Amino acid sequence: MEERLAIHIKIADRDYRFKSLPEEEIFLRDAGKLIRDRMEVHRSRGVRDTQDILALVALDCLVSSLKTDDQARQMQNRIYDRIAQLNQTITPSLV
Repeated sequence: MEERLAIHIKIADRDYRFKSLPEEEIFLRDAGKLIRDRMEVHRSRGVRDTQDILALVALDCLVSSLKTDDQARQMQNRIYDRIAQLNQTITPSLV
């Protein structure tokens, strides 16, 4: 069993402690930094309430995730379509 690392990440003036696998540490730290950066963007736009800022950051993250999922689905469909076209082209030559 892999040993877990104790990680501390500060978000919105609060410290959060995690136990993380070594290969996941960088993702947790990067996520914490991205959250802080997005919070600063919303503060610069005049939003002052921390709960509102965190809600907007959550919304930003989910919109980004949904866009990425949609792009992956579209790419997968294009690949499947191309494979089907190639299959139709090659199959008559094999018979």
